Amino acid sequence: QAIRLLTAALALSVAQGDRHREAALHNNLADQLQAAGQSEDAMEHLKQAVAIFAEIGEPGADSWQPEIWQLVEW
Repeated sequence: QAIRLLTAALALSVAQGDRHREAALHNNLADQLQAAGQSEDAMEHLKQAVAIFAEIGEPGADSWQPEIWQLVEW
């Protein structure tokens, strides 16, 4: 169910153009796929997450929002 929900959330993030959240969801989906034994699919999502983060760059320390990366509030 987690994989299904993450996939749906990923589609919404793409539709909204939220690149930070999209990258975070790819990363979390990769974790879930790896845990489910789907290593190849997991690696594809991990590569997408890294590519998006590289594309958008790292925001300055004063604007970093860890809850977006972790998908939880601190």
